[in-house]
Amino acid sequence: MAHYPITDAVSWQPDSHYGKVSRRIVTKVPMTPPVRLPGLLLLILLAQCETAPEIDCRLTMIAQVPLQVRDGLLVVPVGMNGKWVHLVVDTGAERTTISNMAADSLGLPHDPRHKVHALGIGGTTTSTEVRIDRLVLGGVHFPIERVAVGSFSLQNPRGLNADGLLGADILLAYDLDIDVPGHALTLYRNRSCPTARPPWTQPWVEVTGVQVRKDRLLLPFELDGAQGMALLDTGAQGNVLGVAMTRRMGLTEQILAADPPVHNTGTGGKVISRLHLFNRLRIGPLAQNAPAIVVLPADFGVGDALVGEDFLQGRRVWASFRNRQIFLSRLSADQ
Repeated sequence: MAHYPITDAVSWQPDSHYGKVSRRIVTKVPMTPPVRLPGLLLLILLAQCETAPEIDCRLTMIAQVPLQVRDGLLVVPVGMNGKWVHLVVDTGAERTTISNMAADSLGLPHDPRHKVHALGIGGTTTSTEVRIDRLVLGGVHFPIERVAVGSFSLQNPRGLNADGLLGADILLAYDLDIDVPGHALTLYRNRSCPTARPPWTQPWVEVTGVQVRKDRLLLPFELDGAQGMALLDTGAQGNVLGVAMTRRMGLTEQILAADPPVHNTGTGGKVISRLHLFNRLRIGPLAQNAPAIVVLPADFGVGDALVGEDFLQGRRVWASFRNRQIFLSRLSADQ
């Protein structure tokens, strides 16, 4: 079993949830008689008193962990209650989640007062949370007291052997550098810096028009001339098309019936989908010809689409929830 350096001497407390809560400072001063000011001068003084948004472009690394690709998924080691687990880097998962088997192996106590209702591929699931004493990434202690538990398995003969999902509740609280070529996942302090750029030497492109929804990052995309918004999902092996987008594109059940079936597994179980061949997928300035995309048979809360590792494969990804930014490294095959 591989061993990773760990120190409990370092602890990191993240900012308030994605920096949405600001601190208000109130200063008390002695009361003085009011002074009458001309209207124009008063407006000028009030305008000057308005606080401009704080811009902070300092780059501060919080933690870095080794990253491995296993069966098309990104896996990192995480210390939990003094033991090692391996979690899939999953920006599409709302919560950091471990399997029932992993929870039992670690001896984590379930808390029936805290239940988790999740909607994903396969349907809706309900489970309890477990309490943890310590979660460590890259030698840094993160103040996480509970994680969700799911009934799923992340082991297969193709090399995948993981215990759960490292979700958006941790990942998107930071500026995120997923360096697949460099085999590293790095978390930076989230910055309020609209002009921030990734600290890379290799060429990159920016995906503009990024939106956020329920602690998720959404990318604008175009598929065979139809436009939509896709969830950035590093925990999906391939790209996935949702029902709403399928209907807008006029893909009927009769058309999809001619496509080969595929078996998809999510936290809610298994479902049979169709693998449809499209002409062209465009995300930002990048395009992919003849993409084969999984078309779901029902609405599992994925929205228009999921952009997974089929498109991200081999790229370095920079994602900033706070600044609504996504950057992708260029590949030699890019069009």
